[in-house]
Amino acid sequence: MITTDTDGQRVLDYLGLVMADNAGPDHGSLMIKPAYDFVLAEEKRMRAKGDAELIGRYILLRSYFESRLALWQVEVAND
Repeated sequence: MITTDTDGQRVLDYLGLVMADNAGPDHGSLMIKPAYDFVLAEEKRMRAKGDAELIGRYILLRSYFESRLALWQVEVAND
C-alpha cells in the first residue's frame, strides 16, 4: 500500500491495487468518482481564483487520481 510519489517520497497509495481489490463492487462509483469530481471542481475553482499554490497541489492530486481511476472502473474526465 506504499508507493513512490512524483517527488520521490514514499506515500500511502490509498487508491492503489490493494484498496481496489478489497473494496466493494460499487466503491468506484459511490466513493472514488465523487472524490475525483471534487478534485476537478476544486482545481477549476483555484484556477479561477488564481491561487497558484493550490492549483499546483490540485494538479498533483488530479494526476494521482487519474493514474489510478482504471482500477476503480472510473473514466478520466475529458476537459
